[in-house]
Amino acid sequence: MVIFSVIILAWAVWAMYSAFNFQQQGNMESFYFYAIASSVAIVLAVSSIMQMRRRIVMLQSLATKVLSIVLCGNCGFKVVRAFAEGDFVYKEVGKCQQCSGTMRVDSIYAEEPAKKSRL
Repeated sequence: MVIFSVIILAWAVWAMYSAFNFQQQGNMESFYFYAIASSVAIVLAVSSIMQMRRRIVMLQSLATKVLSIVLCGNCGFKVVRAFAEGDFVYKEVGKCQQCSGTMRVDSIYAEEPAKKSRL
């Protein structure tokens, strides 16, 4: 969709250039046609690109975060971190920072995105 909008925008710029050439030649009928057509195309292409950008930003804000809880078996020290590829429950992920015990993935969960209230 973005490529289509960029192609329309490029055509509109070319049409505007052609319109000014027709004006210099004195062909006012072609000038008006190309000027109006290119103006409409520019507005539509820019509007389409801006709508797609808004949708992408909205979809990124709705994305859920997947988190892993890493827990020490000895002292109970807990770390919440972003899910890493290859994580699974009971996977050993290193030594505890406090007691040098074994840290294991205790649970994996998805955090719901915060809902914005509209006033």
